[in-house]
Amino acid sequence: MTTRSSWRASTLLALAAVALAGCGDRSAIEEGGRIIGPNVTVYSALPDPARGVGRDMVDAQKLAILQAHGRAGAVGINFFSVDDGAIGAASPPKVAGAAAQQVIRDPQVIAAIGALRSDSAQTEVPLLNAAGILLVSPGAGYAGFTRAVSPGEPEHWFPSGRPTFARVAGDDEAQAAALVRTARTAGRRLNVRAGSGVEPEALTSRVVFKAGTVVSSRPDAVINLGTDVQTAVGAAESLARTYPRATLVFCDELTRGGLAAALPPAVRKRAIFVSSAPRPGSTPELRAFERAFAAQFGRTPDPYAALAYRAMRRVLAAISGAGDRARLRRVVVARYLALPPAAERFTAFRLRGGQRQYLR
Repeated sequence: MTTRSSWRASTLLALAAVALAGCGDRSAIEEGGRIIGPNVTVYSALPDPARGVGRDMVDAQKLAILQAHGRAGAVGINFFSVDDGAIGAASPPKVAGAAAQQVIRDPQVIAAIGALRSDSAQTEVPLLNAAGILLVSPGAGYAGFTRAVSPGEPEHWFPSGRPTFARVAGDDEAQAAALVRTARTAGRRLNVRAGSGVEPEALTSRVVFKAGTVVSSRPDAVINLGTDVQTAVGAAESLARTYPRATLVFCDELTRGGLAAALPPAVRKRAIFVSSAPRPGSTPELRAFERAFAAQFGRTPDPYAALAYRAMRRVLAAISGAGDRARLRRVVVARYLALPPAAERFTAFRLRGGQRQYLR
């Protein structure tokens, strides 16, 4: 449940964004502003953009722009990347706030791809909304950004009065169903271990609801929810000792954070990892992306890079679809929100010999 303190903090941050954006009245905020000049800028605001998963996600966005020859319709595309925290560990609101402020200060910004984590999104969604900037997330699953989870949602997150947020991955309602479905491949008796914080608690409530009955002894599978990889490693080792026959199922946040590589081999053998990233090579579109990425950057992309690539392609499509009004932020937002929904299917895999083995 959203706390009063988190509500107040995000509201204050949104007001700060209004000041940074130079908006003098509410109508200016709602209109979002017009960009002057031949080019517009799309920002990447993702964690750890210089290494690992973050680097691959940033490079995937660059690839989409390269394939579009640096243009979307009548306008040229500039691209910048900012760091909004860390993958696999809690991100302080001031880090996400600083990233959002950097985006907002750019008078050429038309959209941002970021807020990978739900905790970062709690800061970034209202800030960028107050400035009228489209924010597309490849991973912020907290359902309250797009539907009512706590009182006042989702309107609470949009101080401008108009939504400017979208995802290219499933939300936590879809993830909860995937976690329960995956856990039941090991048996009917399920246990759930919750993480702390607004978003993990909301996900926990949905998982428990979809599981129906949760047992405290002799479970067939234990569903592990949380956001911090280091904490999850210790918890997994303890659970493996407490429930020596149970399968351990881990949520998307921990999978994306690199938990699989951090687990001891004996624990890893008993683990299933749920992911919002698609199965590599599972569609012609994915195979084409993977080939182009490898040719451009000389390495195989992390599966999560496909989500960032999809996000950028959809942003470019919205800008192009805006035609001669592509420099109006509100028009680009409307064009994006009118696009057909992005695919939102969660996957699950085991690791065997260092290779992912996906469950059907």
